Parts: sequence; C-alpha cells; structure tokens
Amino acid sequence: MKTAILVVYLFSSFVAVAATASASASPACITSKQCTRTTPPSADEIVKQACAEAAASHKKVMVIFHASWCTWCHKLDTMMASSECKPLFDQSFVVCHLDIAESPDKRDLENPGAEDLYAKYANQNCGIPFFLIMNPDGTVIADSRIKSHGVAPTGKGDNTGYPGSRPEMEYFLRTLRETTTLTPAQLKIIKEKFSKK
Repeated sequence: MKTAILVVYLFSSFVAVAATASASASPACITSKQCTRTTPPSADEIVKQACAEAAASHKKVMVIFHASWCTWCHKLDTMMASSECKPLFDQSFVVCHLDIAESPDKRDLENPGAEDLYAKYANQNCGIPFFLIMNPDGTVIADSRIKSHGVAPTGKGDNTGYPGSRPEMEYFLRTLRETTTLTPAQLKIIKEKFSKK
C-alpha cells in the first residue's frame, strides 16, 4: 500500500513539474488574458508583435507610453476606445501600450525595456502619455511632441500628452492627418469627442 501511495505521489509530482516546465517554455504572451506570467512582456516583444500585425493588416503602429497612476493616460485610452473613435483608430493603427514610470510598489507592471525606448525618443521630463507612430518596419514617423511642419520625428518639442489644449489638439489632428487616411469628417469626430469635458 505504501508503495502504491509513493508511486502516485511521485507521478503527481512529475506531472506538476512537467506542466510548469511546459508553461514556462511557451511563447511570450502579450496580455494577461493569455497567460499568468509574472513579468510583463518586454517592450521589444510588444512592438515586434504590433509591427507584424500592422504589416499583415496594412496599418501603422501607435505605441503609447503610460502608467497605472496617470489620469491623462486613462483619459486618452478612454477617448480612443469610445464608440465614436475606436473604429477610426482601429482602421489606421495597431495600438499597443508600454508601461513606464510606475510607483515603487507597482514597478512589476513596467515592461522591461520600455523606459529605454521612451528615453530614446522623448525629451527628458517629457511626461506621459507619450506616443510614437511607426511604420510596420519599426521606423518612427511621428511622435507626440509638438513640432513645426517638416521637423523630423526626433526633433524637439513639447509633449501633447492628452491633447486637451488647442495647440495640442491641432498637432494631434495634424499628426493623424499626416500618418493616416482619415477623412476631414472622421478627424472632426475625433476632435469633437476629445474636446468634450
């Protein structure tokens, strides 16, 4: 009897170890709905997956840097996800989020490598939300820093963050006009939704 119990115990332990090894060997997951991974996916993983999806669907990539505490980040996400705006952003972009600048007790939410990518493109103390628009090959073609016409995406400028002021909204709409095929009527829908208090 003791032998049978020992065999069952060893077999159960083997199955548990095999299942754990199998789960850790599975491909990286991008959302918490896909797995129970303790470390968020890296910025590189997220951007590569978004670029692959954009290439397959003939869209651009919008990378949004945000944090759980950031009220303006949540407002941007809410407006982009509204019933009026979501179809417009979805027709033009594969949108992905990278978590940065979390409080010490929430650092585990940050995507590894996201701070480095942010630092590469944002001015020091630029703030969040901050976005990049990329071609499917990963080339940055625009960002959320207000710049004059013709200035390279890496040029300096103040971050629009959430486009709440008139200059921020004008730049946000100009960026969408220059990087998408959205019509003037569609851009007006975005402007009206984002302008509501």
